[in-house]
Amino acid sequence: MTEPSVRHIEQRKTRQAGDATTGASTPMVERTFRLLDLLSASEDGLTFSELVRALGISKGSLHGLIKSLERARAIEQVDGRRYVVGPRIYDLALAYSQRAGLRRFALPGMRRLAGEIGETIFLGRVEGDRVRIVECCNAENGPSALHISAAPGTHVPLLAAAVGRVVLASWPSARREEYLRAHPLPRFTEQSITDPDQLLAAVAVTAQSGVGMDHQEYLAGVNAVAVPIRGLGGTLAGLLWVVGFATRLDGEAMIRAGELLRDEAEAIAQAMDASR
Repeated sequence: MTEPSVRHIEQRKTRQAGDATTGASTPMVERTFRLLDLLSASEDGLTFSELVRALGISKGSLHGLIKSLERARAIEQVDGRRYVVGPRIYDLALAYSQRAGLRRFALPGMRRLAGEIGETIFLGRVEGDRVRIVECCNAENGPSALHISAAPGTHVPLLAAAVGRVVLASWPSARREEYLRAHPLPRFTEQSITDPDQLLAAVAVTAQSGVGMDHQEYLAGVNAVAVPIRGLGGTLAGLLWVVGFATRLDGEAMIRAGELLRDEAEAIAQAMDASR
C-alpha cells in the first residue's frame, strides 16, 4: 500500500471519528454562522477573498457555502463584489423581535384581564396553518378554581372557531373564500360551522366588529372570544383571546370580554409601535 493511500485512510478515519462525536454537519453549520457573524459585523460587506482569509477555508468550500446561502436569501452580493447579510436574516430577526416583544408587551395586560374577566387569557400568533400559543394567564381569583388552560408552545388549528374567525378576517375577502373552498371545514363539535358560506358570513361580522366569538364550536361546553393584535401596516401580529366554560362565559359576559380584549389589543399594538 502506498504512503499517500495510508495517509488518505488515516484522514478518513479521523473525519469519521469526528463525525461520530460532533455530527457530520457540524463543521458546515459552524462555518455558516461564522460567515454570517462576519457579515453582520461589517458595515460595507466583505469580498470573497476577505471571507476566505477570515474563515480559513478553501475557495471551493466557500463558493459552495455562499451559493447555498444566496439561494436561501440569507446573504446577497452588492456592487458586484461584496457580500452582505440578505433579506432572509432580517425577516428572521423581525419575526423573533416581534414574538419576544409581543409577549413582553402583552403579559401585564393579560394578567389584569384574567383577574378582571375571571377566565383564562391566551396570546398566540399564526404559524403556517396553525396558531401557536405564546402565553397563557389563568385567573387566580374567580367564581371557580376550575379553568381552561394550555401550555405555551401548544398549537391550535387555524380554523379553530373564534381564533379562526379573527385570522380569516385579517385576509382579503377573495383569499378567505378561496381558502375555505379548498379546505374542508373540520367538525370539532356538534356546534361547529362546516358550511363555507355560513363561516364566511360569520367572518364578515368579525371583520366589521373586530371580535370573534365562539359558542362551543371548538370545545364542547366551552366558549371563547378573540381579537386581533395589529402590527406594521395593519398586519396580524398576534391574537388575544379568552376561554371559559359556557356556563360562566356567555351572553353579556362574552360581550364585555370582547370589549376589554379589544381595548387591550389596541394598547399592545400602540406599545409595540412606539418601541420601534
